[in-house]
Amino acid sequence: MDQTYEKRKNENQSFLKALGGKLEHIETGKAVLSLKREEWLTQHLGYFHGGVVTTLADSAGGAAAVTIVPENYQVVTSELTMHFLRPAVADELIATAQVIKPGKQLIIVEASVTDKATGKLIAKATGTWVPVKIEDAMFKK
Repeated sequence: MDQTYEKRKNENQSFLKALGGKLEHIETGKAVLSLKREEWLTQHLGYFHGGVVTTLADSAGGAAAVTIVPENYQVVTSELTMHFLRPAVADELIATAQVIKPGKQLIIVEASVTDKATGKLIAKATGTWVPVKIEDAMFKK
């Protein structure tokens, strides 16, 4: 796998970039993303908002899934199940995603979101990604 290409493929995630997320590591079937706490990413009690935690898990899952599809393909999320295990009280979150079933039409991925400082597990996600040809998937005005 050309890691430079895979990194470029994942750096186009403008929503995650807007949140401040960062691709830390990528290899075939696996991706690690990080996100530092900013007040605007929190809910009323000061924890990371659940939607932000979900976005990080979703983005990590997609980053892992895209490493196993051909170069002219991307992936889109078809289904995502989140399990919040504790409040996301952390200065920085780490999402680690691993492909657990690399299918041709459906790719199953598991992701864990942890507190970078303590390693405590905050959330687990399982999701399904669908490979799509880039030329067929691009938004056309």
